[in-house]
Amino acid sequence: MWREDPATSMVIAWNQVSGHSPRLYYDTEDHGQNYEAYATVTLPSRVVQAKGMNNHFVRLNGLKPHTTYYFLIVDSEGMSRRFFFTTAPDSPVRVAIVAGGDSRNNREARRDANLLVAKLRPLCVMFGGDMTASDVASEWKNWFDDWQLTIAEDGRMTPVLVTRGNHEASNKSLVDLFDIPSEEAYYALSIGGNLLRIYTLNSLIAVGGKQKQWLENDLKLHRDVIWKIAQYHFATRPHTARKKERNEQFVHWSSLFYQYGVQLVVESDAHDVKTTWPIRPALGPDSHQGFVRDDLNGTVYVGEGCWGAPLRPADDLKPWTRAAGSFNQFKWLWIGPDEIEIRTVRVNGASGVASVPRDNPFQIPRGLTLWNPPTGDVVVINRQIEDPFQPYPSTEEELVSREGQTGKASSEASAGMEIWSFEVRRFGTGLKLFWVVYNEPAGLEYELQRSEDGGQTFKTIGELKGRGLRRNEYEYADSDLSSVPGKKLRYRLRYHRANGTTSIFNPKQEAELSASSWERFPKLVPDTHTGRVKFAYELKHTADVQAILLDLRLKEITSMSLTDQPPGKYLKAMDLTVLPPGRYLLVVRADGRVIRRYRVQK
Repeated sequence: MWREDPATSMVIAWNQVSGHSPRLYYDTEDHGQNYEAYATVTLPSRVVQAKGMNNHFVRLNGLKPHTTYYFLIVDSEGMSRRFFFTTAPDSPVRVAIVAGGDSRNNREARRDANLLVAKLRPLCVMFGGDMTASDVASEWKNWFDDWQLTIAEDGRMTPVLVTRGNHEASNKSLVDLFDIPSEEAYYALSIGGNLLRIYTLNSLIAVGGKQKQWLENDLKLHRDVIWKIAQYHFATRPHTARKKERNEQFVHWSSLFYQYGVQLVVESDAHDVKTTWPIRPALGPDSHQGFVRDDLNGTVYVGEGCWGAPLRPADDLKPWTRAAGSFNQFKWLWIGPDEIEIRTVRVNGASGVASVPRDNPFQIPRGLTLWNPPTGDVVVINRQIEDPFQPYPSTEEELVSREGQTGKASSEASAGMEIWSFEVRRFGTGLKLFWVVYNEPAGLEYELQRSEDGGQTFKTIGELKGRGLRRNEYEYADSDLSSVPGKKLRYRLRYHRANGTTSIFNPKQEAELSASSWERFPKLVPDTHTGRVKFAYELKHTADVQAILLDLRLKEITSMSLTDQPPGKYLKAMDLTVLPPGRYLLVVRADGRVIRRYRVQK
């Protein structure tokens, strides 16, 4: 297991059945069973009696990254076979990980899945909880006996990162059996430098409060990580009707996943199989159970268990479900600097599956069965190198001064500064303003302004300095409302650049610009057979183009991006098959500047 930096540490655990004075010998060279030749010897760091076992934990630190260590356990009665493990890399190189959960009843399926871990040789296993049915000693002994099948024939061992499920009676079970780094059973570890950070959350304690604050703080501290993956037990939106919705997780976690760019979530508990399209929280009329599909910035949710627990039917599909089924399986993740590939492995028939080569865990072995639903056997999440998310409404398009411009947006507009969202919410007896800005230039300063006469006049109520990051989040509390009872308030942002220019973002005007003008735009109707809508535009200069589909409340539904398009006339298509009937607005931008608008009627 890992409880500290995976590149420089490892925890090795065993049940000391008999004998005394155990010690562990290890080295970067393989000395076979000659324990005296190993360079280093160490004693257990922690010993605890739990679940009928005498659990010994050796915590190794100061190890070399991406290095294989061979070891033996020696006591008064003899020695173990020679095992080995490999530390994680400390730079962004491609890694393979197995992720799944729920192994509590069907030992045959459980053993098949364990054997496949040995044959696939992943860097680690993310396990989503519910290892046993009743959390009692006899079941745990069987579980660990079965887990020995994850050890490869050559002695390779695979670290496991465990999650608490509802069949673990307390956090203490995981502390005493897996030496997890947190008594609250939530923690995070980074792999490959800034390649990946894995968040293990606890569905069985309060998901808000202290746990949510820890999660948000850690996400803020690790904005530079390329990939963020979360695992926890309860599926927030389970795909079987026999499990309830987990609205508290939706409220406290899903919003943070979207806000801080968690690209993949692995869930368990429901005992079915699912992958979703990328989705984000939304509460508009086009959302379903609080989510809408967002192929550019959404989070992919996969799961939901099936490492041997009783299977349930996948009978609660959503509009944003990519594929669902019911069989024993786990996810096989290939994670590189530019993309994540997700495969669903059917675990039956493991004995007939070949092993991957020791030096290539990305080769699909002979005999391995991958799930291949109509949407394909591989789910790919591509890295967004830049922030291509240019949400509408725009600030720069209408609000940057156009004096002296001749058909080309200003350099700042081309850089794509966007005030994405601006919200006002109740906060005690006052109101709180929230806004998010992309690609903010350095030296920006904001004035918060309020109108008490329907938007005719505004006065400044507060000032904030910009942070100048690619994605910035701000909030401001307007608590001085004693003079405005019964009045309809409006707010706007006035912002000043370092070069002395000033612009205004007025949410009301921005919304009215498109929503009230819908009927004036050219009308598009999707093809009834393909569900695709075609739209045209013309470029005078080479530009990055983005087409964004919005509902009439200006909530983004989906988008597509095309980089470095040369001058010319274009006809493109967008797939709208998953959308419900209704009216939409399609906005086409070139280098951040709107060049065409269409009304879409489906």
